[in-house]
Amino acid sequence: MTAAQLRRLAAAFAAAGTVLGAAACSSADDLAQGGGALSYDRVRSVALDAVKNRTDTCPFGLDLAKAAGAAGITGAVSPAEHDGRSVSGNAGDGVPPQPWPSGASHPASMPEQPAVPQNADITCSYRVGSATVEVELMAVPKNDYGISMMLARIGQAGRLGVDDLNRFFADRPGIGQTRLTPGPGTAAVSRLAVNGEGDLIMMLSQDSGDPEQNPALAGEPLRKAAEALVKQLG
Repeated sequence: MTAAQLRRLAAAFAAAGTVLGAAACSSADDLAQGGGALSYDRVRSVALDAVKNRTDTCPFGLDLAKAAGAAGITGAVSPAEHDGRSVSGNAGDGVPPQPWPSGASHPASMPEQPAVPQNADITCSYRVGSATVEVELMAVPKNDYGISMMLARIGQAGRLGVDDLNRFFADRPGIGQTRLTPGPGTAAVSRLAVNGEGDLIMMLSQDSGDPEQNPALAGEPLRKAAEALVKQLG
């Protein structure tokens, strides 16, 4: 990647970071809380348990086989291992404010990158036919932070360039909505209501590193499967 491309990427993620610092300015409707089945603390607890204990069962009753069937996606669905695990978890303790990367554009009013809050991440890996598919949950204890924190992975799963990544971010899903990434729609991203304060994001996508990409697991079928998964959470 050239130096110019690196600067563009840095600028794109700097723009995303602006939202981290301005989350409190979101609309009241967008920040509606209290109606979700999962809280940040519960997701973090399950993520920490997944670090310690191996399991083939995706938590919270998530069943990709049922969701795929509801979306009309054919092919056997079974747990798959990624880095030796079918279900992996991670819990971050947050990062204090940091200097901007050299050459990155940023608002004059923000001399450093905003602090990154605590977060919890759970990924369930499956084989659907010959393709590897992942269901990822990201929870943070701050309103409207989740998409920003998942943006790099959304870009990778959606195979997005900088312009498309910015476009997706500008039209990111609100609570109760699911959006496909631009282009062929290789990732479906949902924002869920949270029980209490925080933000909860689900992404359904094929493993971007899997050479066996299945075009049937993209676009509208993928979006419908993601929406079916969201319904499973109540």
